[in-house]
Amino acid sequence: ERGHVENTITAISSGTIRPNVDVRLVAEHVGKVVSVHVEDGAPVKKDDIIIELSHDELDAQVALAEANVRAAEARLQMAKLGADIMEDMSSALVNQTEAQRRQAQEDYNRLKALADKQIVPQMEIDRLRSALKVAQEGEASAIASARESTVREEEIQSAEAMLDQVKASLDLAKTARDKAYVRAPFDGIVADVFVEPGAGVGIGMPVAHMVDTSSVYVEAPFDEANAAEITEGLMARITVDTYRDESFFGHVYYIPPVVALNPDLSRTLNVRVKLTEKTEKLITGMSADVVLLVDQKDDAIFIPSESLVRQKYAFVIEDGIARQREVELGVGNWFSYEILSGVKEGETYVKSVGLRELEDGVHVNIVEDLSQ
Repeated sequence: ERGHVENTITAISSGTIRPNVDVRLVAEHVGKVVSVHVEDGAPVKKDDIIIELSHDELDAQVALAEANVRAAEARLQMAKLGADIMEDMSSALVNQTEAQRRQAQEDYNRLKALADKQIVPQMEIDRLRSALKVAQEGEASAIASARESTVREEEIQSAEAMLDQVKASLDLAKTARDKAYVRAPFDGIVADVFVEPGAGVGIGMPVAHMVDTSSVYVEAPFDEANAAEITEGLMARITVDTYRDESFFGHVYYIPPVVALNPDLSRTLNVRVKLTEKTEKLITGMSADVVLLVDQKDDAIFIPSESLVRQKYAFVIEDGIARQREVELGVGNWFSYEILSGVKEGETYVKSVGLRELEDGVHVNIVEDLSQ
């Protein structure tokens, strides 16, 4: 008859359903367990708190660092305010002394011209010369004072650097305190919590087991002889004992670069198959049988594999006589094979090829059961 046939590769033993991500969470802080925020099997979102450790001392360190930040911000504000006031005062003083020096210079120049003509006494010229010198020194002093703004700028830079330093200390204190909380690193399920409130933990100690079951895969061993036929993307059919009459489908997404040497000295290719549907029915850790579909064809003439002799011959019934036919096979597996030639659609074939008397040309009688 016609129907669906497949060329398949079957795993040599059951595989195991595994979560896409499977991790053990460890403590990053030494302390006592204050609270366990979830129960075994609880779903969590990324960054949800799972376990809280004691953190009173860490809280105090954070509070101290926050106070230091506020103090540094106040010092910076005072330095900026002082610099602004000094800049305004220095600018006003420079302008004032500059004007005084210009006026003294003009007075001296005017009277010196008259003194050269001996119109004014020398004593008056000496007085204006002294006044000009005082004005020049006053202007120089004001300009020198204005240069102190550079010192003020350095004070601001120093205050800013101090603020950056205490902010970094605050970040460090907050990071240390955050390590007192064991958080979920991804969306998933808390499979198991290993500690209880009051228990002491150390850095690196496992405290919980978490999995991501939103995507699961099956890891199954295949004979190394099939390595050349297994490729990424190959469709797979998976069955589990829990749902005996149901098949799950997926595809090969990982082929290891090495063949595994097992304790029994067998060698296998441990292939990973990603399931693409109905994954919510599956529980990680389940055993699963995996069949890879290398090729398949619909509407093909086929007969059961058990009806073939050494995959070369088949027996058909012609007018009550068994006739041995050489057959050409196409797509198939140990259940059935496509017949390309040798047997035609609608012909009756012999399924019990193990009968000792069966040979080409023998008369046969088709019965309902062998007791006849």
